[in-house]
Amino acid sequence: MTESSPSAEGFFNRGTSDQFIIVISDCHLSAGRFFEGRQNIHEDFHFDDEMSDFFDYFSTGAFGEGPQGPVEVELFINGDYLDFLNVPTDGEFEDSVTESLSLAKLEAVIAGHPKVMAALRRFASRPKKKITYLIGNHDADLFFPKIQERIVREWDPDGQYPSERVTLIVDRDRIQRAGGVEIHHGNQFEAIHVLDFKHPVVQEGAREPVLNIPWGSLYVLKILNRLKWEREFIDKVRPIKVFMIFGFILDPLFIIRFAALSLFYFLKTFFLDDRRRPLGLKGLPKIVFQEFDFLLDLERQARKHLDQESGVRTLILGHTHKPMIKVYPDGKQYINTGTWTKMINLDWRNIGRQFCLSFAYVRIRNGEASCELREWVGEQSPHRRFQF
Repeated sequence: MTESSPSAEGFFNRGTSDQFIIVISDCHLSAGRFFEGRQNIHEDFHFDDEMSDFFDYFSTGAFGEGPQGPVEVELFINGDYLDFLNVPTDGEFEDSVTESLSLAKLEAVIAGHPKVMAALRRFASRPKKKITYLIGNHDADLFFPKIQERIVREWDPDGQYPSERVTLIVDRDRIQRAGGVEIHHGNQFEAIHVLDFKHPVVQEGAREPVLNIPWGSLYVLKILNRLKWEREFIDKVRPIKVFMIFGFILDPLFIIRFAALSLFYFLKTFFLDDRRRPLGLKGLPKIVFQEFDFLLDLERQARKHLDQESGVRTLILGHTHKPMIKVYPDGKQYINTGTWTKMINLDWRNIGRQFCLSFAYVRIRNGEASCELREWVGEQSPHRRFQF
């Protein structure tokens, strides 16, 4: 199954009243603050109350009923919302990910964030409200049919599967909406995180099929997650290359070991394990170029895509954890929805900023779309223009 609702594409293309799309990404919900009998350092999401209010706000009040009846609102979850890579099993991270293992991880995430799960069900229960989930590199477990069914049943107000209110998109990396809006998670623009939509699972002998995850996911499982016990912030620093430069001065022993482990694992998996080669050997130059790009934020890739796709006016991405809006002279624009997790920014454009509950706010009227990057700041002032 690739979509839980065959009418998903047409759901938000009816009538002439305003329709809204609220795009969030990279929230990285893991197994909760306490898991397996101890505090869970792999849980990066700590805004359950704020997110629950966010969902309620955009499904009630002015977004609940309008002059012409219920307001159409699509909550578009643009990948890496559930973080399967950050859910340990007995303290370890298995890189041969089976459907049964993924299901156990999903149950842990659901149990770890009951308030958010309830808020998603409430959102979906209200008239003309719909949830769409596009896969990212941290939630590739969505390729498994049982994972799709469990999520849909959890969020559908009646527990139905398939659902007319909850749609999971796992057969492609992008979705288009009215007004020239196109939404990608963004991982397909970065070589080490590319998902194989044609062969999402692989058979390893007589064993249960396992996910065909990219090398970047293996790196998270085998290097970053282990080193978080020593430096909890290691996966929260952007750009990581700047962090390493400063680290050679401020924390040299750890950085040298981090760099050596990273290089060793890359060479080992890339040259000795055919299953783990991202894009094959022909992709090596692209990988090396991107990994030495100190300010990789997908802006160049976004501009190139906008140039190639004449019908796309606004490209919305996530993945980089870096909120951004760039309006070009030709009227086209690139929006990155950032993350709802705390970050340590070493990029001078946002240096020191810890967190930003950012999202894309899309209003469609008579087939024309207006798109903004906004920031959730709470019930008293629900959202505002993004401040740089």
